[in-house]
Amino acid sequence: MTTCRSGVFASLCSSADEVAGKFFSIGEVLAMLLEEFPDVTISKIRFLESQGLIAPERTTAGYRKFTAEEIERLRFILREQKDNFLPLRVIRDRLEGETSESLLRPEDVTDPSMPRGIRVTSPAHPTSRRPAQRVGGTTGGKIARRGAERFTRAEILDTTGVDEVTLAALEKIKLVRPRMLGTEAVYAASDRDIVHLAGRLTALGIEPRLLMQWRLSSEREADLFTPLVARMASERRDSARDDAEKLLDDLLSLSEELHRAILRNLTAHLRQPE
Repeated sequence: MTTCRSGVFASLCSSADEVAGKFFSIGEVLAMLLEEFPDVTISKIRFLESQGLIAPERTTAGYRKFTAEEIERLRFILREQKDNFLPLRVIRDRLEGETSESLLRPEDVTDPSMPRGIRVTSPAHPTSRRPAQRVGGTTGGKIARRGAERFTRAEILDTTGVDEVTLAALEKIKLVRPRMLGTEAVYAASDRDIVHLAGRLTALGIEPRLLMQWRLSSEREADLFTPLVARMASERRDSARDDAEKLLDDLLSLSEELHRAILRNLTAHLRQPE
Protein backbone atom coordinates (compact mmCIF):
# COMPACT_ATOMS: atom_id res chain seq x y z
CA MET A 1 0.00 0.00 0.00
CA THR A 2 1.38 3.44 -0.98
CA THR A 3 2.08 5.85 1.88
CA CYS A 4 0.99 9.43 1.28
CA ARG A 5 3.78 11.99 1.63
CA SER A 6 4.26 15.61 0.66
CA GLY A 7 5.26 16.10 -2.95
CA VAL A 8 4.92 13.27 -5.42
CA PHE A 9 2.10 11.35 -3.70
CA ALA A 10 0.30 14.21 -1.93
CA SER A 11 -2.43 15.05 -4.43
CA LEU A 12 -2.91 11.50 -5.63
CA CYS A 13 -3.41 9.24 -2.67
CA SER A 14 -5.85 10.79 -0.19
CA SER A 15 -7.30 7.32 -0.49
CA ALA A 16 -6.76 4.54 -2.98
CA ASP A 17 -10.50 4.14 -3.51
CA GLU A 18 -11.00 7.85 -4.22
CA VAL A 19 -8.76 7.94 -7.28
CA ALA A 20 -9.13 4.37 -8.53
CA GLY A 21 -10.65 4.43 -11.99
CA LYS A 22 -11.07 8.21 -11.95
CA PHE A 23 -10.02 10.31 -14.94
CA PHE A 24 -8.92 13.95 -15.01
CA SER A 25 -9.03 16.45 -17.87
CA ILE A 26 -5.88 18.24 -18.98
CA GLY A 27 -7.19 21.43 -17.33
CA GLU A 28 -7.67 19.62 -14.01
CA VAL A 29 -4.17 18.15 -14.30
CA LEU A 30 -2.73 21.61 -14.92
CA ALA A 31 -4.47 22.93 -11.80
CA MET A 32 -2.97 20.08 -9.74
CA LEU A 33 0.54 20.82 -10.97
CA LEU A 34 0.69 24.63 -10.90
CA GLU A 35 1.50 24.98 -7.20
CA GLU A 36 4.64 22.85 -7.49
CA PHE A 37 5.46 23.77 -11.10
CA PRO A 38 4.36 27.40 -11.74
CA ASP A 39 5.79 27.40 -15.27
CA VAL A 40 3.95 24.31 -16.51
CA THR A 41 1.45 24.89 -19.31
CA ILE A 42 -0.98 22.79 -21.32
CA SER A 43 1.42 23.19 -24.23
CA LYS A 44 4.21 21.70 -22.11
CA ILE A 45 2.06 18.70 -21.17
CA ARG A 46 1.16 18.14 -24.82
CA PHE A 47 4.83 18.36 -25.78
CA LEU A 48 5.78 15.66 -23.28
CA GLU A 49 3.02 13.51 -24.74
CA SER A 50 4.27 14.09 -28.28
CA GLN A 51 7.71 12.87 -27.15
CA GLY A 52 6.25 9.62 -25.81
CA LEU A 53 6.99 10.38 -22.15
CA ILE A 54 3.34 10.26 -21.11
CA ALA A 55 0.43 8.53 -22.79
CA PRO A 56 -2.97 9.78 -21.55
CA GLU A 57 -6.03 8.00 -22.83
CA ARG A 58 -8.53 9.71 -25.14
CA THR A 59 -12.28 10.15 -25.08
CA THR A 60 -14.31 9.34 -28.18
CA ALA A 61 -14.24 13.07 -28.97
CA GLY A 62 -10.44 13.11 -28.83
CA TYR A 63 -9.98 14.83 -25.47
CA ARG A 64 -7.19 13.65 -23.17
CA LYS A 65 -8.08 11.89 -19.91
CA PHE A 66 -5.43 11.29 -17.27
CA THR A 67 -5.33 8.62 -14.58
CA ALA A 68 -3.77 9.23 -11.16
CA GLU A 69 -0.84 7.06 -12.24
CA GLU A 70 -0.30 9.18 -15.35
CA ILE A 71 -0.32 12.36 -13.25
CA GLU A 72 2.25 10.83 -10.91
CA ARG A 73 4.40 10.00 -13.93
CA LEU A 74 4.06 13.58 -15.15
CA ARG A 75 5.10 14.94 -11.77
CA PHE A 76 8.20 12.76 -11.90
CA ILE A 77 9.17 14.13 -15.32
CA LEU A 78 8.62 17.76 -14.34
CA ARG A 79 10.51 17.35 -11.07
CA GLU A 80 13.49 15.78 -12.82
CA GLN A 81 13.59 18.74 -15.21
CA LYS A 82 13.10 21.34 -12.50
CA ASP A 83 15.30 19.99 -9.70
CA ASN A 84 17.92 17.95 -11.55
CA PHE A 85 18.00 19.83 -14.90
CA LEU A 86 17.93 16.53 -16.76
CA PRO A 87 17.44 16.35 -20.54
CA LEU A 88 14.51 14.35 -21.83
CA ARG A 89 16.67 11.45 -23.04
CA VAL A 90 17.92 10.82 -19.48
CA ILE A 91 14.43 11.12 -18.04
CA ARG A 92 13.24 8.65 -20.66
CA ASP A 93 15.95 6.22 -19.57
CA ARG A 94 14.80 6.51 -15.97
CA LEU A 95 11.19 5.96 -16.93
CA GLU A 96 12.19 2.86 -18.88
CA GLY A 97 13.82 1.38 -15.77
CA GLU A 98 17.49 2.12 -16.49
CA THR A 99 19.51 0.70 -13.58
CA SER A 100 23.00 2.09 -14.10
CA GLU A 101 24.61 3.75 -11.09
CA SER A 102 24.13 7.22 -12.54
CA LEU A 103 20.35 6.84 -12.61
CA LEU A 104 17.63 6.14 -10.10
CA ARG A 105 16.52 2.58 -9.58
CA PRO A 106 12.87 1.95 -10.46
CA GLU A 107 11.80 1.98 -6.80
CA ASP A 108 13.63 5.16 -5.76
CA VAL A 109 11.60 8.11 -4.48
CA THR A 110 12.10 11.36 -6.41
CA ASP A 111 10.31 13.61 -3.92
CA PRO A 112 12.93 16.33 -3.10
CA SER A 113 11.67 16.42 0.50
CA MET A 114 12.77 12.80 0.98
CA PRO A 115 16.35 11.48 1.12
CA ARG A 116 17.76 9.87 -2.02
CA GLY A 117 17.82 6.10 -1.95
CA ILE A 118 14.48 5.65 -0.12
CA ARG A 119 12.76 2.67 -1.74
CA VAL A 120 9.03 2.13 -2.05
CA THR A 121 7.02 -0.84 -3.16
CA SER A 122 4.25 0.99 -4.99
CA PRO A 123 3.72 -0.46 -8.48
CA ALA A 124 2.26 2.90 -9.50
CA HIS A 125 5.60 4.68 -9.12
CA PRO A 126 6.45 6.27 -12.50
CA THR A 127 9.71 4.43 -13.03
CA SER A 128 8.09 1.06 -12.47
CA ARG A 129 6.12 1.43 -15.66
CA ARG A 130 7.38 1.38 -19.20
CA PRO A 131 5.85 3.78 -21.72
CA ALA A 132 3.05 2.42 -23.88
CA GLN A 133 4.17 1.07 -27.24
CA ARG A 134 3.91 3.90 -29.72
CA VAL A 135 4.96 2.45 -33.05
CA GLY A 136 2.56 0.03 -34.62
CA GLY A 137 0.69 -0.42 -31.32
CA THR A 138 -2.99 0.19 -30.75
CA THR A 139 -5.10 1.34 -27.85
CA GLY A 140 -8.79 0.50 -27.93
CA GLY A 141 -8.63 0.00 -31.67
CA LYS A 142 -6.97 3.38 -32.30
CA ILE A 143 -3.49 4.02 -33.58
CA ALA A 144 -1.37 4.78 -30.51
CA ARG A 145 1.31 6.90 -32.18
CA ARG A 146 0.03 10.48 -32.29
CA GLY A 147 1.84 11.25 -35.51
CA ALA A 148 -0.45 8.79 -37.29
CA GLU A 149 -3.68 10.49 -36.20
CA ARG A 150 -5.66 12.34 -38.85
CA PHE A 151 -8.68 14.62 -38.47
CA THR A 152 -11.30 16.01 -40.81
CA ARG A 153 -12.15 19.70 -40.84
CA ALA A 154 -15.35 19.02 -38.91
CA GLU A 155 -13.39 17.10 -36.25
CA ILE A 156 -10.88 19.95 -35.90
CA LEU A 157 -13.67 22.46 -35.39
CA ASP A 158 -15.44 20.18 -32.92
CA THR A 159 -12.44 19.24 -30.76
CA THR A 160 -10.78 22.69 -30.64
CA GLY A 161 -13.88 24.87 -30.35
CA VAL A 162 -12.75 27.41 -32.98
CA ASP A 163 -15.12 28.65 -35.65
CA GLU A 164 -14.83 28.43 -39.44
CA VAL A 165 -13.67 32.03 -39.76
CA THR A 166 -10.79 31.58 -37.29
CA LEU A 167 -9.69 28.30 -38.86
CA ALA A 168 -9.73 29.88 -42.32
CA ALA A 169 -7.61 32.78 -41.01
CA LEU A 170 -5.07 30.36 -39.50
CA GLU A 171 -4.84 28.52 -42.82
CA LYS A 172 -4.42 31.80 -44.70
CA ILE A 173 -1.29 32.68 -42.73
CA LYS A 174 -0.12 29.03 -43.06
CA LEU A 175 -0.10 28.42 -39.32
CA VAL A 176 -1.75 25.11 -40.21
CA ARG A 177 -1.42 23.42 -43.58
CA PRO A 178 -3.90 20.57 -44.10
CA ARG A 179 -3.26 17.91 -46.72
CA MET A 180 -5.85 17.24 -49.37
CA LEU A 181 -7.10 13.69 -49.80
CA GLY A 182 -9.26 13.97 -52.88
CA THR A 183 -11.57 16.87 -52.12
CA GLU A 184 -11.33 16.63 -48.33
CA ALA A 185 -8.86 18.54 -46.12
CA VAL A 186 -7.09 16.29 -43.60
CA TYR A 187 -5.27 17.59 -40.51
CA ALA A 188 -2.51 16.05 -38.38
CA ALA A 189 -2.59 15.84 -34.58
CA SER A 190 -0.06 18.69 -34.45
CA ASP A 191 -2.44 20.83 -36.54
CA ARG A 192 -5.20 20.22 -34.01
CA ASP A 193 -2.93 21.34 -31.15
CA ILE A 194 -1.90 24.47 -33.04
CA VAL A 195 -5.52 25.37 -33.81
CA HIS A 196 -6.52 24.82 -30.18
CA LEU A 197 -3.74 27.06 -28.81
CA ALA A 198 -4.21 29.70 -31.51
CA GLY A 199 -7.92 29.73 -30.79
CA ARG A 200 -7.28 30.41 -27.12
CA LEU A 201 -4.95 33.29 -28.00
CA THR A 202 -7.51 34.83 -30.35
CA ALA A 203 -10.14 34.53 -27.60
CA LEU A 204 -7.83 36.63 -25.40
CA GLY A 205 -7.69 39.40 -28.00
CA ILE A 206 -4.81 38.54 -30.34
CA GLU A 207 -6.01 38.71 -33.94
CA PRO A 208 -5.30 35.60 -36.04
CA ARG A 209 -3.21 37.56 -38.57
CA LEU A 210 -0.79 38.55 -35.78
CA LEU A 211 -0.08 34.88 -35.04
CA MET A 212 2.13 34.82 -38.15
CA GLN A 213 4.89 36.06 -35.84
CA TRP A 214 4.78 32.71 -34.03
CA ARG A 215 5.07 30.84 -37.32
CA LEU A 216 8.01 32.91 -38.55
CA SER A 217 9.83 32.58 -35.22
CA SER A 218 9.30 28.81 -35.19
CA GLU A 219 10.52 28.49 -38.76
CA ARG A 220 13.73 30.29 -37.83
CA GLU A 221 14.26 27.92 -34.90
CA ALA A 222 13.61 24.91 -37.11
CA ASP A 223 16.22 26.23 -39.56
CA LEU A 224 18.74 26.30 -36.70
CA PHE A 225 17.94 22.76 -35.56
CA THR A 226 17.82 21.09 -38.99
CA PRO A 227 21.55 21.03 -39.84
CA LEU A 228 22.53 19.87 -36.34
CA VAL A 229 20.07 16.97 -36.34
CA ALA A 230 20.75 16.05 -39.98
CA ARG A 231 24.51 16.01 -39.40
CA MET A 232 24.16 13.61 -36.47
CA ALA A 233 21.70 11.39 -38.34
CA SER A 234 24.13 11.06 -41.25
CA GLU A 235 26.99 9.72 -39.12
CA ARG A 236 28.07 6.16 -39.92
CA ARG A 237 27.12 4.33 -36.76
CA ASP A 238 24.18 2.20 -35.77
CA SER A 239 22.80 4.58 -33.14
CA ALA A 240 23.10 7.73 -35.27
CA ARG A 241 19.39 8.09 -36.06
CA ASP A 242 18.30 7.42 -32.48
CA ASP A 243 20.87 9.91 -31.19
CA ALA A 244 19.67 12.47 -33.71
CA GLU A 245 16.08 12.10 -32.48
CA LYS A 246 17.21 12.49 -28.88
CA LEU A 247 19.13 15.63 -29.85
CA LEU A 248 15.98 17.01 -31.47
CA ASP A 249 14.01 16.24 -28.28
CA ASP A 250 16.50 18.22 -26.21
CA LEU A 251 16.60 21.14 -28.64
CA LEU A 252 12.81 21.41 -28.63
CA SER A 253 12.53 21.18 -24.86
CA LEU A 254 15.31 23.69 -24.13
CA SER A 255 14.03 26.08 -26.80
CA GLU A 256 10.56 26.05 -25.24
CA GLU A 257 11.98 26.69 -21.77
CA LEU A 258 14.24 29.51 -23.00
CA HIS A 259 11.37 31.12 -24.91
CA ARG A 260 9.19 31.08 -21.77
CA ALA A 261 11.99 32.51 -19.60
CA ILE A 262 12.67 35.35 -22.04
CA LEU A 263 8.97 36.22 -22.27
CA ARG A 264 8.62 36.23 -18.49
CA ASN A 265 11.62 38.55 -18.26
CA LEU A 266 10.28 40.93 -20.91
CA THR A 267 6.82 41.10 -19.34
CA ALA A 268 7.89 41.26 -15.69
CA HIS A 269 7.11 45.00 -15.57
CA LEU A 270 3.44 44.25 -16.30
CA ARG A 271 2.98 42.42 -12.99
CA GLN A 272 2.06 44.05 -9.69
CA PRO A 273 5.15 44.59 -7.49
CA GLU A 274 5.23 42.19 -4.55
